[in-house]
Amino acid sequence: DLVTEVQCALYLTLLEFTGNMEDESDLEGLIEQQFEALQKAFKIPHKASEARMMISKKFLTLFRAGKLGPFILDDVPNANTVS
Repeated sequence: DLVTEVQCALYLTLLEFTGNMEDESDLEGLIEQQFEALQKAFKIPHKASEARMMISKKFLTLFRAGKLGPFILDDVPNANTVS
């Protein structure tokens, strides 16, 4: 189903990521790979002029509906490091 495809796309791109999460250019590369993987999962044509907007809307809809499971969009600080 669509939710599983999206979860797999995000998981696989993160699994294959060998860059540094603290490096902005590495992170931009990861985001680009994730957009490409999500475009395939959502079956959005490669030539769609507003593909990014379509991907973003569909992804946020799934996220807001709570269908993506434990995926989060922001880093949550570790409770042990907060003073």
